[in-house]
Amino acid sequence: MDGSNSSSSGGGATASRGGQVVERDVEDASVFSKREPALWDGRPSLGGAWVAHPDAQSPERVIIRNTANGQETIGALFRRERMNPGPAFQVSAEAANAIGILAGAPTEIEVIALRSEDIDTGGPASAEPTADAPSAQGSAPTEMAQTSSPDQAEASEQPMVTTQARPQQEQPRGGFLGRLFGRNTPAEPEIQGIETQALDEPIAQAAAPTQTQAPTAAQAPAAAEAPPPTQQAQAQSASTLERPFIQLGIFSVEANAGNAETMARNAGLTARVVEGRTQGNAFWRVVIGPAQTQAEQSQMLARVKSLGFNDAYTVRR
Repeated sequence: MDGSNSSSSGGGATASRGGQVVERDVEDASVFSKREPALWDGRPSLGGAWVAHPDAQSPERVIIRNTANGQETIGALFRRERMNPGPAFQVSAEAANAIGILAGAPTEIEVIALRSEDIDTGGPASAEPTADAPSAQGSAPTEMAQTSSPDQAEASEQPMVTTQARPQQEQPRGGFLGRLFGRNTPAEPEIQGIETQALDEPIAQAAAPTQTQAPTAAQAPAAAEAPPPTQQAQAQSASTLERPFIQLGIFSVEANAGNAETMARNAGLTARVVEGRTQGNAFWRVVIGPAQTQAEQSQMLARVKSLGFNDAYTVRR
């Protein structure tokens, strides 16, 4: 079993990053399905909500129902040999409390295995925002270019008016005085040339920053679009194991899951709580890992069982 949120693969009702595929738990009676009396011996137990039955072939995530009152919870199914006379189903303390089973009182329960399936919620709806994003980014440089072009036009019109106005004011001196003094006024054209260059240079300098700023503003959103991958995804992809995580248990009480996580962390293990929901039933899984090699996972599993989680098993995530 995979023991994530709902079935053997991954769990509960969780949406993918793209928002197009949702993973949902469904009951699969072909894997395991029994309706029989169950017994809780009244003793506390680790590992959260679980049931044990001699016919279980491998650890499974299951839904556990009390047929008398209709209460149900999500838990794990283990294989356990019948050690005492009485009902074949053994129930943990947390599972008994979740579905209303009293200590020492045989109660009929129904246990069905869960499997997860991916459901397509409709790709086109989620694809539209993706198509809009590039168009919004593409319009930003265009708007900036449009706002910069009127400024350049105004700046280019001012020197034209100035250079044309100055020669008109100097024409009277160039007519009569030029004939009287001849070559004594050659400096005036040089002054006009200097003034023309002084007006053109600010225009070129003002236009240059505008042209360099536009692509910079367009590149800024593009750089923020690609977040770096998470460390967990990198570690899982680097693992050579099909099931690199170890599940300590499935809990119907969040506080109990937190306590199990603390125990694992205090033992030097990397633990986390994964929340899930199946058919309206909330549950919390505690997993450690991922292990990179089989040898590392064997060491982790031995350490977990030394803490009392004897029914811990490997899962994909």
